[in-house]
Amino acid sequence: MDKTRELKTEIILHENPLWKGMIKLSVPVFLVNVLKTVHDLVDGFFLGQIPPVDGVYVSTMMQTAVGMTWAVFFIFISFGTGLSVAGNALIGQCVGKGDEKGAQRYASNTILLALGLGVIFTAILYIFTPAIMTAIGTRGQELEYSITYLRIRAFELPFLFLSFAFQAIRQATGDTMTPVIVSVISIVINIILTPILILVLNWGIVGAGVSTLIANVLMAPIMLYVFMKPRNGVEIIFKRNMFDKNLLWHLVKVSIPASVGQALQALGFVILNSVIYTYGLQLIESSGGIVGEAANSLSAAYYIGNRINSLVMFPAMAISSVLAIYVAQNIGAGNIPRAKKSFRTGMLICVGMMTIGMLVIIPFREILVRLFNSDPTTIAFASEYMLFLHLGLPLMGIFQTYLSTFQGSGDTKYTLIMASVRLWVVRLPLVFGLLYLTNLGPRAIWYGMLISNIAMIPLGMYLYSRVNFLPKVRNGVSRQEALEN
Repeated sequence: MDKTRELKTEIILHENPLWKGMIKLSVPVFLVNVLKTVHDLVDGFFLGQIPPVDGVYVSTMMQTAVGMTWAVFFIFISFGTGLSVAGNALIGQCVGKGDEKGAQRYASNTILLALGLGVIFTAILYIFTPAIMTAIGTRGQELEYSITYLRIRAFELPFLFLSFAFQAIRQATGDTMTPVIVSVISIVINIILTPILILVLNWGIVGAGVSTLIANVLMAPIMLYVFMKPRNGVEIIFKRNMFDKNLLWHLVKVSIPASVGQALQALGFVILNSVIYTYGLQLIESSGGIVGEAANSLSAAYYIGNRINSLVMFPAMAISSVLAIYVAQNIGAGNIPRAKKSFRTGMLICVGMMTIGMLVIIPFREILVRLFNSDPTTIAFASEYMLFLHLGLPLMGIFQTYLSTFQGSGDTKYTLIMASVRLWVVRLPLVFGLLYLTNLGPRAIWYGMLISNIAMIPLGMYLYSRVNFLPKVRNGVSRQEALEN
């Protein structure tokens, strides 16, 4: 094991105080998360700069179309992120046990599975995009925009899945910096191309999709080079005997709960997007306006608020990602007390950061919204949405900490339970009930989201009490052992 990797393993397994190492390792993860979301923010920002045409806010229409596609796209990438969760946990546990061969074999099979799933999902998404977008209620020009945008982005999936595998493999060994470097290259390309394609060449929403696609494709050769010639971390050896159908099945088995949990969340968000979009149409129809114009404001507000919130959430997400590594490696090393202490430390840091974020962002929310849109109705809706959204930031820090602990321990079934209950048992029924049985208007949606986050605290406490903190891999990771676990 090289000195850089030894140092990171020492930090994760032995260094005290825990918070110091967590913050140190989370800084690169934070940058990676920021840069990934900047891809989406760049699209939304430059689409928002398209001037109105004959008094119609075309920019708002395009932002609404992008917002409607986001949850659909997330359903598909959920399986890539679920695979990343499994790879991170299993490779991390091998590293904690000192099982270099097992880490290599898990890493190689993670890459193979990522590429295979990416190709399959590209074909599925491209073929079924028109039917999906129609089924969720998208209409008129927004339907055309959403189909165009989502079909272009479908071709990203193999490269995105490879990037999920790359991040999981590097972070499992404590290397949180290399993914930052790759993401920086990608985001710089995206930032350069997006205004050129959208505004200079006047490609509109096509330019938004193509610029993001190119930026993601160009990451692939860099990641493959790092896999084969790493200065530190797990070296990937592309040989036939490194690929094992039993290991592949083991990865699938561990990743399924996390994948299904995230996919169900995404499906729930598709429904929520559809409800918001449809309710917006009803608002404009009831006021005698033109359907397809002002109705966009509510959906665009939801899209803008979520994009800004993503940036605010990143400190907690970075800490929670590192927490998963701490839990995985310390379980692999047999240090259960340190794994549990890591959870408690991560929880305190996340809640503290989110409380600060809440206090900082709420007073300036309208100014931030105006950076993305000039439509007065959209600004009003987005400002109100962000008030409720950011009041719940500390709750989101708690939620994310529980999920990462379940993922790092390999008990991904609890991730599935917690994510599904929040959305399907609490949030969606509340939103429907408050929206159509009260006179709260759009505020009913924001209330439902806030209450669903509050409800997750006792559920998270109960599920955490059932985590067994036992390794999910064994030394050598033989074909039979992979199946037995």
